[in-house]
Amino acid sequence: MVEGKVHKDTVLTGTVLRSHAGGYLVYQSKLNRELQCAARGRLKKERVSIFAGDIVQLEDVNWELSQAVISGCRPRKNSLSRPPLANVDQVVVVQAIHQPEWHPLWCDRFLIHFQLELPEASFILCFNKCDLANQDDIRSLRDVYESLGYKLHIASAYTGFGLEELKSELNGKFSIFAGPSGVGKSSLLNALKPGLNLKVGIMENEYGVGRHTTTATEIYRLPLNSENKPTWLADTPGFSIAELTHSQPHDIPLLFPEIRALADLCKFADCLHLVEQDCNVLKNLSSINKDRYLSYMTLVSESKERYLNELSQSSKKEEQVKFVGGKNEQDERAKKIPRLNKRYRAISRRSEIQQYSPGKIDIEVLENETSENEP
Repeated sequence: MVEGKVHKDTVLTGTVLRSHAGGYLVYQSKLNRELQCAARGRLKKERVSIFAGDIVQLEDVNWELSQAVISGCRPRKNSLSRPPLANVDQVVVVQAIHQPEWHPLWCDRFLIHFQLELPEASFILCFNKCDLANQDDIRSLRDVYESLGYKLHIASAYTGFGLEELKSELNGKFSIFAGPSGVGKSSLLNALKPGLNLKVGIMENEYGVGRHTTTATEIYRLPLNSENKPTWLADTPGFSIAELTHSQPHDIPLLFPEIRALADLCKFADCLHLVEQDCNVLKNLSSINKDRYLSYMTLVSESKERYLNELSQSSKKEEQVKFVGGKNEQDERAKKIPRLNKRYRAISRRSEIQQYSPGKIDIEVLENETSENEP
């Protein structure tokens, strides 16, 4: 193969590093080259989406101009809808301890979002800006999340503390940095790859609110020694609440390890662990961190509200008849009878038992107790 010529019969593969207007930046590993690529018109007609992280087939390579054509996309092992990424091994949820102030609900939102989108990926919690924190801050974070089985790294992009330990976790994997604006994702990446010089923001107000500096997702290769496997790290823009995934209400308990461990002994299989009678989680609330349970209550409440809104906007109409006396419609014993209007239906015994029981739990009480215990 001679550089500078177009080779129509040569098919290579590469990793998409970035999607931009009209094309893609693709890394070809064998020759350690970055190529500006366009997708074949056939792929556009077939509505084949190409994400950063995809392994693509390259044809018509012109090494002199560093150009090629994408003719196909390999099957993905997983994908993210927001940000659009493919083939992710590991998610690093980056939070700042201070500036901006760490908020447990935001932290839990990110964990839930990525557990829903990438259930098979591994997760790391990286708390940046430890140079602004004291030992009590760090100890309290470790007590909450390490006890639940999450990997937790304390780091500082400013001083370099904890970066070597973080590098060992990233080595040989495709990881992404995700978190709210201002927590130092780009600063950490600059520290991990000297000379990258990504744009970073400065906290310019007393509240420590972050500003968006990363506006698009791009993958970078880190200079780490791994056995024939490159180390990739993606920097992502900060998220807003609207962009995070909302699950079905009954999926959320499965994503909180401390609640999942207690849920098996609840009286009702569909218990949401909020107000139900004989709920094992409510009986053992003292064993659950208050901030974590407040996050759980908020996420379930939002999920229920979203679910009900979707139902109210649905065009699907309820059937006017129903089958009774059999296991399903195919059962010979099943009989078809008219379905009563909702206003005339009696509340089922199960629903009646699961109604709110005064004195079980009050989110305002929990919030007040939490605020009183804060230093």
